[in-house]
Amino acid sequence: MTRTIARHAGVVAIGIALVAGYWLLTDVWRVLDPFLFAGPAKVYPAFVRSLDKLAEGFVSSLKLLVPAYALAVVLGVSLGVAIGLLVPLRRNLTPYITAASAVPVTLITPFAIHVFSTFYAASVCIIFLGAFWPILGATLAGVVTIDKRYLETAATLEIRGVEKMFRVVLPAAAPTIFSGCSIALKFAFILLTVSEMFGATSGMGYFVQYYSDFARFDMVIAGFVFMAAVLVGVMALFDLVKKRALAWTLNS
Repeated sequence: MTRTIARHAGVVAIGIALVAGYWLLTDVWRVLDPFLFAGPAKVYPAFVRSLDKLAEGFVSSLKLLVPAYALAVVLGVSLGVAIGLLVPLRRNLTPYITAASAVPVTLITPFAIHVFSTFYAASVCIIFLGAFWPILGATLAGVVTIDKRYLETAATLEIRGVEKMFRVVLPAAAPTIFSGCSIALKFAFILLTVSEMFGATSGMGYFVQYYSDFARFDMVIAGFVFMAAVLVGVMALFDLVKKRALAWTLNS
């Protein structure tokens, strides 16, 4: 317990310093515009009052984020492995993958709304696309950069098919794949906020947009704080899974 506290003491100290600095710039010295930058004296009560709504929005946001991200992981990894192992397929598809991934996902929003019958499906599509391309690209890079000696050893030992996939290819490419999944998860959170700003009636992004329209910036900042805390918690859980899956590669 003492070791855990000591290891995170720096994180806590930096957090306290950031809050104290913001408090000085807002409530004490009033350097920042008090209309836009509500200080902790206003944000904290707003956060406490809105905790029920924020928790409800968190559940609503998960209903968008989880299926979209899960689908992106499944398709991104499976297609990335298949394209990465098949040289003719990789040679012919890579330019199109590069071109498609360069299109800003937010610009596809009007098309998604038009194509899908519900805002929920359109929102899932937007989040999925934002997470899919980083995962696909990372998986491709991970498979292509596998040391040839691993594959040659697998061939010598007559390891083929599914066994080769799960015992050689995926473990060797896993560090790069996890890096892509981490980036995709953060990007998915950004697009979650964007997607909830159209057609949604609940969610963390909706909460921020709703109070921003009424210029309630104390509530907006409270929403920002809550979303940041959620993302930190989700990334901590992701890192825990990553450490266990890549125990042989990490020096933590």
